[in-house]
Parts: sequence; structure tokens; C-alpha cells
Amino acid sequence: MKPQLTLQTPLELPPQEISNYLNKLWTSEDTHNYGASTFTLIVWQPAWLEQCLVQNGLISGPITGNLNPEIVEAAKNFVLDEGLPHTTSLDSYELLNLLKEKLSDKNFEDYRGQFFESSISTLNPRRLITLAPTLNNNSELKTFVSAYCPLSDSLGNQPICGDLVVIRGDSNSINKKGLKIIDQLFIEELPSWLWWNGSLDESPEIFEYFINNGPRLIIDTAFGSPKRCLKVLDRLKRAKIAINDLNWDRLKSWRESLAMIFDPPSRRPILDHITDIDVDIAGEHIMQALFLISWISDKLEWKFVRVEKNEDFIKIEFHRKNGEKIITSINSLPLGNPIVHLGQVIGLRLISKISDVQKNNTCVILGCESVECMRLEAGGMADMQLIEQVVPNSFSSSESDVSKLLGSSRGNTSPLFENSIEIASKIFSNLNY
Repeated sequence: MKPQLTLQTPLELPPQEISNYLNKLWTSEDTHNYGASTFTLIVWQPAWLEQCLVQNGLISGPITGNLNPEIVEAAKNFVLDEGLPHTTSLDSYELLNLLKEKLSDKNFEDYRGQFFESSISTLNPRRLITLAPTLNNNSELKTFVSAYCPLSDSLGNQPICGDLVVIRGDSNSINKKGLKIIDQLFIEELPSWLWWNGSLDESPEIFEYFINNGPRLIIDTAFGSPKRCLKVLDRLKRAKIAINDLNWDRLKSWRESLAMIFDPPSRRPILDHITDIDVDIAGEHIMQALFLISWISDKLEWKFVRVEKNEDFIKIEFHRKNGEKIITSINSLPLGNPIVHLGQVIGLRLISKISDVQKNNTCVILGCESVECMRLEAGGMADMQLIEQVVPNSFSSSESDVSKLLGSSRGNTSPLFENSIEIASKIFSNLNY
């Protein structure tokens, strides 16, 4: 955590007093006490898993909202101890509903929104608003305010102070009363971001409010049903609302690795003769694989033809401009351990047949581990020219990924992502999923 000079401890205020209180705080006669000219970040932070684990006594409190290793380890152990499938996501309804059966009635300290991760702190947000829904469906709305100034090593006074607002209560009270508070807290002259740090399936009426009020969006399509995720993405794209998807961003190393393989001019002809692509994913969530296949087809100007779902894989057919057929498949692999993000790409095999002579053809293997490369080499490709590359795993936290997006000040959706959304939506609409 970046060193901070706390101007006040979190203060509980009636909702109707927050806006006036903050205005007075930053219009003080003390010229050193003024807010940063940066951005507003609103965070939907249910932290359902952490709340359930704390209230079951499986981890100690307080509730912070950060997905730390202790939470992940405790959730994995619970999945294994209860005999749930290893493909169970740590954010799944099955897991959460089982945990909710054994909740205690004790009250635990809730620090959500009072502290934030150092990678975000270094960006000096002007205003950070946390929506902290509670497990208790009868929780009344409570609001807290605090102010901070990160300490700087540079000389001179810098406008880097900010304030934290926490809106805590059940989802219904946040929807009916909490959103009215946010209406008063937008700073018109500064950009606003919403980080939806939860499943896109939950609280659609609250998410709808933010779609209609214009902040730039940070979402994660690893959480939520593919149908809901693609519906949201398609609507946002049509409305020209800036979208940043952490699930898409996690594909960056795969896209870069694949692009580097075909960067040498001598390898470019391989692309014109691709016949097959296999994408292996961890678990059954297909969003990231859909994005990767859509990105490849967009770059190579393939036309989507049909899609077919089988028990263990999904087969997608494309055609090149000359009518030649390309078959791509998404293969769901069983997991040895529960993971946080289901559906992450773990391997890719690309086959290019340029002639009838097997040794003149090419098989490209990308894998996040050497074991995955070996698995993908199976299937009678040993006589082909083989190009292998191990794609490094990325273990950065969601907070770190969000800070990179905020630091880049990306106010528009990536054109590559937009095109991938369009193709992925077309594929999924023809899929009986």
C-alpha cells in the first residue's frame, strides 16, 4: 500500500449529508487540502465468496473485498472436502449456495472500500465509491466517508488527495437508495469508471443504471453465463460505450505469442493454408476461447459458416475467401484443481496444409505448460514441421489488471475487441448452449 496521510477515519453519515460534506471538505480554506484532478472509480464489490468463508469460520475476518491467496486456498479446500466437481468455479452459484447453508449469525468487521490495493492507490483516484452488497437481505443502507492523501517523495505540493465513499446494504436497498447517492457524487469534469467486480448475471438492474449513466466500464466475462456476457457486450458495443474486459486482456500473451510466430515473412504463407485450429480450455466456460478464435478469424478475414456442439467440444466452421474450409474447435479439459477463472485458454494447435507432402506442412503448438504442448502434439502430426512455444502464465491480480487499464486512460473500446465481440456473438447465437 502506498503511504497515505489519513485526513479522517471512516465516518458514518446519513446518505443525504454525503454530497454537502464532501463539497465542504474540498473547498476548505486550507489550500493544501484539495482533491486530485484524476478520475472517479466506482466499484461493485460483492465479495460473496469472502463473505461466505468468513461467516462460515473458514477464514478469519475482517472482510476486505480483495481475493487474496488465503481465500482461494480455503475455497479450493471446501470444494474438495464437499466432493464438488473439480470444474467448480470459485465464484459459482453451486459453491456459494452450499456455503450459505451454514452461515453464522455473528457480525464481522467489513472494511470493503476503506482501503484499496497499492497498484490503484498509485494512480491517486479523486473519488473511489464502493458498492458493498451484504449477504443479509434485510440489511439497511449505511454510508461511510473518509479522505486520504498519498504521501509523495517529490518536492512541492501536488493535488493528489481523494475521498472514499462506501455504500453498504443489501442489493435491494443499494438499488433503491444507493444509486440516488451516486447520482450526486459524479464529478462532471472528471472521467468516471465502473469496475463491475462480480458476475454479470447478478443485479442486472444496478448494472443497467450504470449503462444508462455513462461511466467507462471494466467487466470480467470469466464471471457470468456466456449468454448474458455476450448480450451485455453486444449491447454496449451498439451503444458505443467504452468496454474493457479483463477476460479479453488475459488473452494478450496468447495473441502476442501467435503474432510473433508469424512475424517472419517466410512464415506468412502458412496462414493462407490453415485447415484446423484446436483451442484447449480449463473447464467449460467458453468465452475466452470464443474471443481467441474470433480474433484469429477476423485478422485472417474468414467467414463464419456454422457451429456444432458435441459432448466434449464445440466445432466451428469458417471459410476463406476462396471457399476453402477451416475447422476450429474448443475442447473442454477436466481440471485437477478448482480455479478462479474457468475457461482460461491453456493450449492451441494450428495445422496448415500447404501441399500433399506431409513434411512440407506445418503444426504450430502453443501451450501454457510443456505438458500441454505434448498433449497437443498427438494426432499424427509428427511428420509435419513443428513450431512450439510456451506461453507464460499471468498471475496478476484483478486489482493490478484494473490499474493498468486506468493508467492507460483508454476511453474507447479496442477495435480488435469490438470485431471479436461481433464474431463471437454471431457464433454463439447459432449455438444450442
